[in-house]
Amino acid sequence: MTIFDKDTTNLMDALQNARPSDMHEYIQEQFEEGEPDFPGYINMLLSQKGLKRQDVLIKANLPQKYGYKLLSGESHTTDRDKILRICFSMEMTLKETQRALKLYGMSELYPKIKRDVLLIVAIGQKTYDIDQVNDILKKEGQAPLYDVDSE
Repeated sequence: MTIFDKDTTNLMDALQNARPSDMHEYIQEQFEEGEPDFPGYINMLLSQKGLKRQDVLIKANLPQKYGYKLLSGESHTTDRDKILRICFSMEMTLKETQRALKLYGMSELYPKIKRDVLLIVAIGQKTYDIDQVNDILKKEGQAPLYDVDSE
């Protein structure tokens, strides 16, 4: 069990009562397996949610070969929307999406950016269908997660 599987409230309680001399032991205990990287986090979520990579990539409208490389860390993209499409396709919560973006090295969704607000609300409303999300974005004059004509 990694630190990310543990209850945050319990971890905070333990830290509030800890002495500075306890920190080394706490860090060793909690991070013994290390923090997951993006591929590790995705694999954990795929397993927890009972999802198959192939199904996720189809829903994300990503080519299988390229998508597998993204999920494994073999390839890297600077296109945040590709990672967001994976998050939507996996029906990630906002917390899971923020974590995935951060682990990938991308900025988290930010509530002061109109497009990000629309994406946050879509996640909150469990609107995971990318075509529906694109419709919401376009209706508000924002760029879609992908454009059928350009991909």
